[in-house]
Parts: sequence; structure tokens; C-alpha cells
Amino acid sequence: MSGWSPVKPVTPEVKHICLEMKSQVQTLAGENFAVYIPVDFISKNEGEINYTFVIKVDVGGDKCLHAKIFESGGGKLDMQDIRYPKSCSDTLVPF
Repeated sequence: MSGWSPVKPVTPEVKHICLEMKSQVQTLAGENFAVYIPVDFISKNEGEINYTFVIKVDVGGDKCLHAKIFESGGGKLDMQDIRYPKSCSDTLVPF
């Protein structure tokens, strides 16, 4: 198993994953976000076809959140946790 990647700009695949998990993110945050823009991410390979992502999401007003999402083989997604609120200048770190 490898370590965490460096911070990278969001790819179309990661954006799709993040948008698919929006309702669960909002439930965990206890808020509905009018602004919800994935910005960048780190990832960790958890075996051949499993990945963990920590994604920074701009939710407006200089507030961001960090969403931790696990993707297993076959594209099954599991919302693991969030860190909210965060400043948009906060660095992404594994949690």
C-alpha cells in the first residue's frame, strides 16, 4: 500500500465522486450548500482497486470542507467523514 499523493487539482473523476456524495456531505455538515465546488484532493491507494480520497470543497464565503470518501472496486462509494468548517487556505491532510 502506498502513502498519500501530493495535493492535486480535482480531476473529472474526483469531481464526479464528490458531487455524487453531496447529500451525505450536507447531512454530516448539517447544512445545505448553495455553493459546492470541489477544488483539490489527495488520494491513497488502498489495494489494487480501492482508493481513499480527501477532497477540499469550496462551500462559499471563504469556507471550505474536507470530505473523506472511500471508493471500492466497481465504483462503490462510502462517505467516511468530513472536517467542517475549514478555511479555504487550510492545507489538505489525511484524517
